[in-house]
Amino acid sequence: MMARISSVLLCFFWATGILAFQNSHRIKRHNVEATSALQSRARESYTSNPPRRDEVRRGSKQSIKPSSIANNGKIKQERTVVIMYHKPPNVITSHSNADAISQTQTEQSRFTVYEDISTMKGFVGDQSIIGKEMLNFETATNIQSKLHAIGRLDAATTGLLLLTNDGNLVHQVTNPNAKQDNKQSKSVQKTYEALIMGHHELPEASTTVSANDETYPLVTLLEKGATLSPKHGGQTKPVDDLTILSHPTASTTLVSITISEGKNRQIRRMFHSIGSGVMKLHRVSVGKLSLAGLSSNHSTTELQEGEWRLLSEDEIRIGLGWECRWLDEVSPVAGGRRSRASGKRQPNTRSTKRRRRR
Repeated sequence: MMARISSVLLCFFWATGILAFQNSHRIKRHNVEATSALQSRARESYTSNPPRRDEVRRGSKQSIKPSSIANNGKIKQERTVVIMYHKPPNVITSHSNADAISQTQTEQSRFTVYEDISTMKGFVGDQSIIGKEMLNFETATNIQSKLHAIGRLDAATTGLLLLTNDGNLVHQVTNPNAKQDNKQSKSVQKTYEALIMGHHELPEASTTVSANDETYPLVTLLEKGATLSPKHGGQTKPVDDLTILSHPTASTTLVSITISEGKNRQIRRMFHSIGSGVMKLHRVSVGKLSLAGLSSNHSTTELQEGEWRLLSEDEIRIGLGWECRWLDEVSPVAGGRRSRASGKRQPNTRSTKRRRRR
Protein backbone atom coordinates (compact mmCIF):
# COMPACT_ATOMS: atom_id res chain seq x y z
CA MET A 1 0.00 0.00 0.00
CA MET A 2 2.78 2.40 0.95
CA ALA A 3 4.69 1.55 -2.22
CA ARG A 4 1.67 2.44 -4.37
CA ILE A 5 1.24 5.81 -2.59
CA SER A 6 4.95 6.59 -3.04
CA SER A 7 4.80 5.85 -6.77
CA VAL A 8 1.71 8.08 -7.17
CA LEU A 9 3.41 10.98 -5.37
CA LEU A 10 6.53 10.49 -7.46
CA CYS A 11 4.53 10.67 -10.66
CA PHE A 12 2.74 13.79 -9.41
CA PHE A 13 5.95 15.67 -8.60
CA TRP A 14 7.51 14.58 -11.89
CA ALA A 15 4.52 15.87 -13.88
CA THR A 16 4.54 19.13 -11.89
CA GLY A 17 8.23 19.68 -12.64
CA ILE A 18 7.69 19.07 -16.37
CA LEU A 19 4.85 21.63 -16.48
CA ALA A 20 6.90 24.25 -14.55
CA PHE A 21 9.83 23.83 -16.94
CA GLN A 22 7.58 24.22 -19.98
CA ASN A 23 5.95 27.35 -18.54
CA SER A 24 9.28 28.99 -17.73
CA HIS A 25 10.59 28.23 -21.21
CA ARG A 26 7.41 29.68 -22.76
CA ILE A 27 7.70 32.89 -20.64
CA LYS A 28 11.37 33.32 -21.53
CA ARG A 29 10.63 32.91 -25.22
CA HIS A 30 7.80 35.46 -24.98
CA ASN A 31 10.10 38.00 -23.29
CA VAL A 32 12.76 37.59 -25.98
CA GLU A 33 10.20 38.10 -28.74
CA ALA A 34 8.74 41.19 -27.01
CA THR A 35 12.20 42.72 -26.52
CA SER A 36 13.11 42.11 -30.13
CA ALA A 37 9.88 43.75 -31.28
CA LEU A 38 10.50 46.82 -29.08
CA GLN A 39 14.05 47.19 -30.38
CA SER A 40 12.87 46.95 -33.96
CA ARG A 41 10.15 49.53 -33.34
CA ALA A 42 12.68 51.89 -31.65
CA ARG A 43 15.06 51.64 -34.62
CA GLU A 44 12.25 52.49 -37.02
CA SER A 45 11.18 55.47 -34.87
CA TYR A 46 14.79 56.76 -34.60
CA THR A 47 15.24 56.55 -38.38
CA SER A 48 12.00 58.32 -39.22
CA ASN A 49 12.17 60.93 -36.41
CA PRO A 50 15.72 61.50 -35.06
CA PRO A 51 16.04 63.06 -31.58
CA ARG A 52 16.38 66.83 -31.29
CA ARG A 53 19.58 68.33 -29.88
CA ASP A 54 17.96 70.88 -27.61
CA GLU A 55 18.94 69.29 -24.31
CA VAL A 56 20.92 71.27 -21.79
CA ARG A 57 24.57 70.28 -21.77
CA ARG A 58 25.97 68.81 -18.60
CA GLY A 59 27.76 71.43 -16.53
CA SER A 60 26.31 74.37 -18.46
CA LYS A 61 23.09 76.36 -18.23
CA GLN A 62 23.25 77.21 -21.93
CA SER A 63 20.93 75.13 -24.11
CA ILE A 64 21.84 74.22 -27.67
CA LYS A 65 18.88 74.81 -29.90
CA PRO A 66 18.51 73.24 -33.36
CA SER A 67 18.19 76.67 -34.99
CA SER A 68 21.68 77.63 -33.78
CA ILE A 69 23.50 74.58 -35.15
CA ALA A 70 25.03 74.64 -38.60
CA ASN A 71 25.34 71.67 -40.92
CA ASN A 72 28.81 70.83 -39.60
CA GLY A 73 27.49 70.44 -36.05
CA LYS A 74 28.89 73.74 -34.75
CA ILE A 75 27.07 76.76 -33.43
CA LYS A 76 26.79 79.47 -36.06
CA GLN A 77 29.30 82.27 -35.88
CA GLU A 78 28.47 85.34 -33.84
CA ARG A 79 29.58 88.89 -34.33
CA THR A 80 30.72 91.22 -31.55
CA VAL A 81 27.65 92.47 -29.69
CA VAL A 82 27.68 95.07 -26.91
CA ILE A 83 24.73 95.78 -24.64
CA MET A 84 24.37 99.12 -22.84
CA TYR A 85 22.52 98.67 -19.55
CA HIS A 86 21.48 101.19 -16.90
CA LYS A 87 22.11 99.20 -13.77
CA PRO A 88 19.76 99.88 -10.86
CA PRO A 89 20.82 99.44 -7.21
CA ASN A 90 20.72 96.03 -5.50
CA VAL A 91 21.37 94.16 -8.75
CA ILE A 92 24.48 91.97 -8.80
CA THR A 93 26.97 91.89 -11.67
CA SER A 94 27.46 88.14 -11.46
CA HIS A 95 26.31 85.00 -13.26
CA SER A 96 25.33 83.50 -9.91
CA ASN A 97 23.60 85.09 -6.94
CA ALA A 98 25.08 82.57 -4.53
CA ASP A 99 27.86 84.98 -3.51
CA ALA A 100 25.34 87.48 -2.13
CA ILE A 101 23.35 85.23 0.18
CA SER A 102 22.80 86.68 3.65
CA GLN A 103 20.27 86.29 6.40
CA THR A 104 18.67 89.66 5.71
CA GLN A 105 18.37 89.36 1.92
CA THR A 106 15.61 87.73 -0.07
CA GLU A 107 15.68 86.11 -3.50
CA GLN A 108 14.42 89.29 -5.16
CA SER A 109 17.17 91.45 -3.65
CA ARG A 110 19.81 89.11 -5.17
CA PHE A 111 18.70 89.57 -8.78
CA THR A 112 21.60 89.48 -11.26
CA VAL A 113 22.04 91.77 -14.26
CA TYR A 114 21.92 88.77 -16.60
CA GLU A 115 18.59 87.64 -15.18
CA ASP A 116 17.23 91.18 -15.46
CA ILE A 117 18.28 91.49 -19.10
CA SER A 118 16.98 88.05 -20.05
CA THR A 119 13.46 89.01 -18.94
CA MET A 120 13.37 91.58 -21.80
CA LYS A 121 11.39 93.98 -19.59
CA GLY A 122 13.83 96.84 -20.05
CA PHE A 123 14.66 96.25 -23.72
CA VAL A 124 14.68 99.43 -25.79
CA GLY A 125 14.75 98.72 -29.51
CA ASP A 126 12.82 98.22 -32.72
CA GLN A 127 9.87 95.93 -32.00
CA SER A 128 7.96 96.67 -35.21
CA ILE A 129 9.08 93.47 -36.96
CA ILE A 130 8.46 91.10 -34.06
CA GLY A 131 5.78 91.68 -31.48
CA LYS A 132 6.95 92.17 -27.90
CA GLU A 133 5.14 89.03 -26.77
CA MET A 134 7.16 86.96 -29.29
CA LEU A 135 10.51 88.69 -28.65
CA ASN A 136 13.19 86.84 -26.71
CA PHE A 137 16.80 87.58 -25.85
CA GLU A 138 18.32 85.39 -28.55
CA THR A 139 16.12 86.86 -31.27
CA ALA A 140 16.81 90.45 -30.22
CA THR A 141 20.59 90.13 -29.79
CA ASN A 142 21.66 87.14 -31.94
CA ILE A 143 23.73 86.04 -28.95
CA GLN A 144 23.92 82.34 -28.13
CA SER A 145 27.18 82.33 -26.16
CA LYS A 146 27.92 83.63 -22.68
CA LEU A 147 27.76 87.32 -21.79
CA HIS A 148 30.53 89.07 -19.85
CA ALA A 149 30.45 92.42 -18.06
CA ILE A 150 32.99 95.00 -19.25
CA GLY A 151 33.98 96.16 -15.79
CA ARG A 152 31.77 95.03 -12.93
CA LEU A 153 29.73 97.30 -10.66
CA ASP A 154 29.02 96.33 -7.07
CA ALA A 155 25.45 95.89 -5.90
CA ALA A 156 25.06 99.43 -4.51
CA THR A 157 26.60 101.21 -7.54
CA THR A 158 24.30 102.39 -10.32
CA GLY A 159 24.80 103.66 -13.85
CA LEU A 160 26.33 102.56 -17.13
CA LEU A 161 27.24 98.89 -17.48
CA LEU A 162 28.38 97.33 -20.75
CA LEU A 163 28.06 93.62 -21.49
CA THR A 164 29.43 91.70 -24.46
CA ASN A 165 29.91 88.26 -25.95
CA ASP A 166 33.46 89.15 -27.06
CA GLY A 167 35.98 88.21 -24.36
CA ASN A 168 38.80 90.06 -26.11
CA LEU A 169 36.83 93.29 -25.84
CA VAL A 170 36.48 92.75 -22.08
CA HIS A 171 40.25 92.41 -21.83
CA GLN A 172 40.79 95.47 -24.03
CA VAL A 173 38.68 97.77 -21.86
CA THR A 174 39.51 96.45 -18.39
CA ASN A 175 43.27 96.02 -18.90
CA PRO A 176 45.02 99.39 -19.34
CA ASN A 177 48.04 97.68 -20.96
CA ALA A 178 46.01 95.72 -23.54
CA LYS A 179 46.90 95.91 -27.22
CA GLN A 180 44.67 95.62 -30.25
CA ASP A 181 46.06 94.41 -33.59
CA ASN A 182 49.64 94.71 -32.26
CA LYS A 183 49.16 98.44 -31.68
CA GLN A 184 49.26 100.14 -28.33
CA SER A 185 45.78 101.49 -27.67
CA LYS A 186 44.81 104.29 -25.36
CA SER A 187 43.36 103.25 -22.02
CA VAL A 188 39.60 103.42 -21.83
CA GLN A 189 38.55 105.91 -19.17
CA LYS A 190 35.61 105.47 -16.79
CA THR A 191 33.90 108.47 -15.21
CA TYR A 192 31.87 108.32 -11.99
CA GLU A 193 29.88 110.70 -9.84
CA ALA A 194 30.44 110.05 -6.15
CA LEU A 195 28.77 111.52 -3.10
CA ILE A 196 31.51 111.42 -0.47
CA MET A 197 31.61 112.21 3.23
CA GLY A 198 33.13 115.47 4.38
CA HIS A 199 33.31 119.01 3.04
CA HIS A 200 36.14 118.94 0.50
CA GLU A 201 37.65 121.62 -1.66
CA LEU A 202 40.35 121.79 -4.33
CA PRO A 203 42.96 124.57 -4.31
CA GLU A 204 43.06 127.27 -6.92
CA ALA A 205 45.22 126.66 -9.96
CA SER A 206 47.66 129.34 -8.82
CA THR A 207 48.06 127.76 -5.38
CA THR A 208 50.89 125.29 -4.87
CA VAL A 209 49.91 122.46 -2.55
CA SER A 210 51.89 119.34 -1.67
CA ALA A 211 50.32 115.94 -2.00
CA ASN A 212 50.57 115.42 1.77
CA ASP A 213 48.69 118.61 2.67
CA GLU A 214 45.83 117.59 4.97
CA THR A 215 43.88 120.70 4.01
CA TYR A 216 43.25 119.33 0.54
CA PRO A 217 43.23 115.49 0.79
CA LEU A 218 41.78 115.16 -2.72
CA VAL A 219 45.07 116.46 -4.11
CA THR A 220 46.66 113.16 -3.04
CA LEU A 221 44.47 111.27 -5.51
CA LEU A 222 45.39 113.70 -8.29
CA GLU A 223 49.12 113.71 -7.61
CA LYS A 224 50.01 110.24 -6.32
CA GLY A 225 46.92 108.06 -6.44
CA ALA A 226 45.88 105.95 -3.46
CA THR A 227 47.80 103.38 -1.46
CA LEU A 228 45.63 100.30 -1.07
CA SER A 229 46.43 97.07 0.71
CA PRO A 230 48.36 94.47 -1.35
CA LYS A 231 45.35 92.17 -1.57
CA HIS A 232 43.32 95.04 -3.08
CA GLY A 233 45.86 95.93 -5.75
CA GLY A 234 48.41 98.07 -3.94
CA GLN A 235 49.29 101.51 -5.26
CA THR A 236 46.88 102.97 -7.83
CA LYS A 237 47.68 105.39 -10.61
CA PRO A 238 46.77 109.07 -10.13
CA VAL A 239 43.21 109.76 -11.19
CA ASP A 240 42.79 111.21 -14.67
CA ASP A 241 40.39 113.91 -13.54
CA LEU A 242 38.73 115.01 -10.32
CA THR A 243 36.20 117.83 -10.16
CA ILE A 244 33.99 119.08 -7.35
CA LEU A 245 30.42 119.42 -8.60
CA SER A 246 28.58 120.65 -5.51
CA HIS A 247 28.10 120.38 -1.76
CA PRO A 248 24.61 118.95 -1.16
CA THR A 249 25.05 119.45 2.59
CA ALA A 250 27.65 120.98 4.84
CA SER A 251 29.19 117.57 5.47
CA THR A 252 29.02 116.00 2.01
CA THR A 253 30.65 116.64 -1.37
CA LEU A 254 29.57 115.55 -4.85
CA VAL A 255 32.56 114.94 -7.11
CA SER A 256 33.22 113.71 -10.64
CA ILE A 257 36.17 111.33 -10.87
CA THR A 258 37.73 109.69 -13.94
CA ILE A 259 40.10 106.69 -13.82
CA SER A 260 41.58 104.32 -16.38
CA GLU A 261 42.19 101.39 -14.02
CA GLY A 262 39.66 98.83 -12.90
CA LYS A 263 40.64 97.41 -9.53
CA ASN A 264 37.95 95.86 -7.37
CA ARG A 265 35.92 98.64 -5.68
CA GLN A 266 38.70 101.05 -6.54
CA ILE A 267 36.69 104.29 -6.22
CA ARG A 268 35.35 103.41 -2.78
CA ARG A 269 38.76 102.30 -1.49
CA MET A 270 40.53 105.37 -2.90
CA PHE A 271 38.31 107.78 -0.97
CA HIS A 272 38.53 105.58 2.11
CA SER A 273 42.34 105.84 1.95
CA ILE A 274 42.17 109.63 2.40
CA GLY A 275 39.81 109.45 5.37
CA SER A 276 36.53 109.87 3.50
CA GLY A 277 33.90 107.43 2.31
CA VAL A 278 31.51 106.96 -0.59
CA MET A 279 27.81 107.28 0.21
CA LYS A 280 26.53 106.98 -3.38
CA LEU A 281 28.31 105.98 -6.57
CA HIS A 282 27.08 106.29 -10.14
CA ARG A 283 29.00 105.43 -13.31
CA VAL A 284 28.46 108.15 -15.90
CA SER A 285 30.49 106.99 -18.89
CA VAL A 286 32.87 104.38 -20.30
CA GLY A 287 35.16 105.68 -23.01
CA LYS A 288 33.12 108.05 -25.16
CA LEU A 289 29.86 106.30 -24.28
CA SER A 290 27.31 107.57 -21.79
CA LEU A 291 23.78 106.39 -21.04
CA ALA A 292 22.68 108.60 -23.95
CA GLY A 293 25.13 106.96 -26.38
CA LEU A 294 28.05 108.78 -27.97
CA SER A 295 28.84 112.17 -26.48
CA SER A 296 28.61 113.68 -29.98
CA ASN A 297 25.10 112.29 -30.55
CA HIS A 298 22.57 114.43 -28.71
CA SER A 299 19.48 112.88 -30.35
CA THR A 300 19.59 109.60 -28.38
CA THR A 301 17.37 109.37 -25.32
CA GLU A 302 19.17 108.52 -22.09
CA LEU A 303 18.40 105.08 -20.70
CA GLN A 304 16.44 104.92 -17.47
CA GLU A 305 17.20 102.49 -14.64
CA GLY A 306 16.66 98.89 -15.73
CA GLU A 307 16.59 99.73 -19.47
CA TRP A 308 19.08 98.36 -21.99
CA ARG A 309 19.74 98.50 -25.72
CA LEU A 310 22.17 97.23 -28.34
CA LEU A 311 25.02 99.46 -29.45
CA SER A 312 25.67 99.94 -33.15
CA GLU A 313 29.04 98.98 -34.60
CA ASP A 314 29.85 102.68 -35.07
CA GLU A 315 29.18 103.32 -31.37
CA ILE A 316 31.45 100.41 -30.43
CA ARG A 317 34.22 101.57 -32.77
CA ILE A 318 34.08 105.26 -31.80
CA GLY A 319 33.10 104.88 -28.16
CA LEU A 320 35.42 102.00 -27.19
CA GLY A 321 38.00 102.01 -29.99
CA TRP A 322 37.11 98.43 -30.92
CA GLU A 323 36.46 96.99 -34.36
CA CYS A 324 33.61 94.48 -34.34
CA ARG A 325 34.64 91.04 -35.58
CA TRP A 326 33.33 87.58 -36.27
CA LEU A 327 33.89 85.35 -33.25
CA ASP A 328 35.24 81.83 -33.52
CA GLU A 329 32.75 79.01 -33.89
CA VAL A 330 31.75 77.16 -30.75
CA SER A 331 31.57 73.38 -30.82
CA PRO A 332 28.58 72.00 -28.86
CA VAL A 333 30.65 69.25 -27.25
CA ALA A 334 30.43 68.75 -23.50
CA GLY A 335 33.59 68.71 -21.43
CA GLY A 336 36.73 70.78 -21.47
CA ARG A 337 36.83 74.43 -20.67
CA ARG A 338 35.42 77.46 -22.50
CA SER A 339 37.83 79.96 -23.98
CA ARG A 340 37.14 83.41 -22.55
CA ALA A 341 38.15 85.18 -25.76
CA SER A 342 36.29 83.15 -28.32
CA GLY A 343 33.90 80.97 -26.35
CA LYS A 344 35.47 77.83 -27.87
CA ARG A 345 35.51 74.61 -25.93
CA GLN A 346 39.11 73.51 -25.40
CA PRO A 347 40.45 70.26 -23.96
CA ASN A 348 41.20 70.17 -20.28
CA THR A 349 44.95 69.93 -19.82
CA ARG A 350 44.88 69.17 -16.12
CA SER A 351 45.79 65.66 -15.10
CA THR A 352 42.96 63.59 -13.68
CA LYS A 353 45.22 61.13 -11.89
CA ARG A 354 45.15 61.32 -8.15
CA ARG A 355 48.43 61.57 -6.31
CA ARG A 356 49.25 58.62 -4.18
CA ARG A 357 49.48 59.23 -0.49
CA ARG A 358 52.92 58.64 0.92
